[in-house]
Amino acid sequence: MSLPTNPHAIIEITRPDVIDGDGQSLVVWDSWEQKKLFESVDVELVTNESSQVVWRFFDPTFRIIDSFSGADAIPMATVRVWLGYGQDLGEPVFKGLLAQIRRDESSTEFTAFDMGFRMKLEKRAGYKNGKNDLEIIKALAARNKLKFEGPEKPKTLEKNKAAMQDEQTDWEWAMERARDSGLVLFVRGDTLFAKYPAQVGTPVLSLKNRKDFVLQSGWDFTYHTPESQDGRPRRVRVRRRGRGGRRNESQSDDSTRGRESLVLKRDGSARKEKLTKRAQAQKELEREHAFEGQVEIVFPPNGQRLDVRNTIEVLEVGKLFSGKYICDSVGLNFAPGELGMDLSLYRDIGNA
Repeated sequence: MSLPTNPHAIIEITRPDVIDGDGQSLVVWDSWEQKKLFESVDVELVTNESSQVVWRFFDPTFRIIDSFSGADAIPMATVRVWLGYGQDLGEPVFKGLLAQIRRDESSTEFTAFDMGFRMKLEKRAGYKNGKNDLEIIKALAARNKLKFEGPEKPKTLEKNKAAMQDEQTDWEWAMERARDSGLVLFVRGDTLFAKYPAQVGTPVLSLKNRKDFVLQSGWDFTYHTPESQDGRPRRVRVRRRGRGGRRNESQSDDSTRGRESLVLKRDGSARKEKLTKRAQAQKELEREHAFEGQVEIVFPPNGQRLDVRNTIEVLEVGKLFSGKYICDSVGLNFAPGELGMDLSLYRDIGNA
């Protein structure tokens, strides 16, 4: 397999503080046109926390940092990042908000978090009456100018009579509602996604050890016996007070081994069958994975974009570890003349 030799990075910043005819200005850095500036660009895509990009420029005369900051705070500008090969880079691999600038003797380092960063800036208090958890998360997304996409087949969960946001950021409250419903949250572009834990599917990429030049030599896999029977998720129980103070209790599969998670609900009441659905959803979220792996690869020459929840197949790494894995986190790493990816992977017993 022949590998491309023209890695390309573009970083675009929309600055709201500098006014022109459109009320904003663009700053664009292109690794092909400004080779001497670029030291590195690192994108990290994750779930349940902020994805981010960190890039470093050679800036010995302070020209770059002085163009973005004075004696006070930096503007929270919008950042978009493209990575790939050649001139046509397709859609950005990252969009977010500039949050931090660091400086050492000769370099300036920028950090931007995904667009969900807005949800983490302010603690709030309030109530949402008569809404289920997905509706609450969607409302929080809209309040922070984000689109929303929920699961394709959402489980039917009860309405919250009076759900309280108790001096929490919108992200903290959304995460609380998501955990309670067995969901993971992540932001890509301008959209907040709420999804159930990923399942192994059709691989978007296959990697053969020693048979192609995409999979690098720095891979590592681990197997350990899960702390639950037959590698199944740990048991999760949900307890609530129903009508007349009567306790309703539901639980997922009756495993006789492993740890037990207990979730106490503060609001509302529900019938046992609805609590069972909630417990099953939480059970999937609490799954302990038997297989974990770390893989370094060259950015795929075909331009295949990888993200969390994608399935990839790793072959010829032994009978135990060969098989299909789900991407838990994806790192994109650019340096002059180099473009690679770091993947954190997992799978369960039987997902070969």
